[in-house]
Amino acid sequence: MEADKRRVHVVTYGCQMNSHDSDRMIELLEPLGFEGTQDKLSADLVILNTCSVREKADQKLFSELGRLREWRQEDPTRILAVGGCVAQGMGNDLLERCRHLDLVFGTDQLAQLPDMVTRIAAHRVRVAATEWRKADEFDFLPIRPQRRMDGTHAFVKIMKGCNKFCTYCIVPYVKGRELYRPAQEIVDEVRLLVERHGIREVTLLGQTVTSYNLKNGKPGEPRFAELLLRIADIDGLHRVRFMTGYPRDVHDDLLEAFRVQTKIQPYIHMPVQSGSDRILRLMNRGYTRASYLEKMAALRAARPGLSLTSDLIVGFPGETEADFLETLSLMEEIRYDSVFSFVYSERPGTRATSFADSVPQEERRRRLAALNKLQDRITRSLLLECVGKTQEVLVLGPSSRDPQVLRGRTPEHRMVNFTGEAEVGDLVQVQILEAGHHTLKGAQVIVHAA
Repeated sequence: MEADKRRVHVVTYGCQMNSHDSDRMIELLEPLGFEGTQDKLSADLVILNTCSVREKADQKLFSELGRLREWRQEDPTRILAVGGCVAQGMGNDLLERCRHLDLVFGTDQLAQLPDMVTRIAAHRVRVAATEWRKADEFDFLPIRPQRRMDGTHAFVKIMKGCNKFCTYCIVPYVKGRELYRPAQEIVDEVRLLVERHGIREVTLLGQTVTSYNLKNGKPGEPRFAELLLRIADIDGLHRVRFMTGYPRDVHDDLLEAFRVQTKIQPYIHMPVQSGSDRILRLMNRGYTRASYLEKMAALRAARPGLSLTSDLIVGFPGETEADFLETLSLMEEIRYDSVFSFVYSERPGTRATSFADSVPQEERRRRLAALNKLQDRITRSLLLECVGKTQEVLVLGPSSRDPQVLRGRTPEHRMVNFTGEAEVGDLVQVQILEAGHHTLKGAQVIVHAA
């Protein structure tokens, strides 16, 4: 490592958007002479990029801050920072609570990170920067820098914030209302990723990406379906994905985009949260079980074979055994490829904390175990249905367990480990020979020219 290089380590909690932001933090700090490191204790700067969706994320943050106290005190030039949603919500209180903490910055201050780090290093001040910026003042990060990116896939953020105000969710309060990145800027970034960095697949990110420009968007800006089509037109791009969708925002133009553009992959992450209409109303989700099922059926009609994943909460205040069984029956009907399932976690500041009839923790855990057991059975069944078929696989690189085996994803987002000879970014045909509990195994089919 060059003598003037400094090291930064970012600890990421939460969702793919936080992972994306963590990558961008390292990119933004590179002009200051920082390079990323996996060795936290050798770093000159440690950033904890937080999530406030789950209670455990808060607990993990404070445990990690405690463990880093000695690291920070060993060298006065080191910098310890907390960013993300918890930082946005707690602000200066975090600095007061943790005297060895140097910087707290919110989700709106990512672009100012280099300036804040420079100021702290030069003057040894402590900084809390968590004020929301107004819509007409907010600037999304510029498109990717010049450096080469590894891999064949990239995440691209297209919006921030959320307007849904589900009663259990803190996100609208810590990230603010929806703001949309200009469509041309998004298209330009994807084109740069393809042409300069060799990216073959992109995933568009947002709290509810299907809301993009749906309401209160700038005049002349496209809705989400049109944005998907513009991105899919980029030469050299093989695949387009997005997350997270919102059921209420699935309209005819999105169905048509799936119908006509095969680069839009047959996979959607579409959170449902509960299969019970009564619980959906308490959650303020804005749709019914029947309307959700109708939307998902329409998507699968537009793109036969489309796979679905979802988020599910068990133990929401007032959830009865009958409500829970409604969730299980919806899972049986939809047959999700996988689900992210959670025990309900009270988040201060949300409406649900005032709801009566709290479900006992032991019962919440029992329901979670039953839900996961059912999903494991469904996942296994879906993977077994793939055996004997030949599927297109985008090569991601060697398997982590065996470098002689390649790994890649099908259009339906299923992971395949396979034998063969191919380069990262290639699209190859793979015959599926075996189904595991969560992945597939196969062998590359060599297509000979006529």
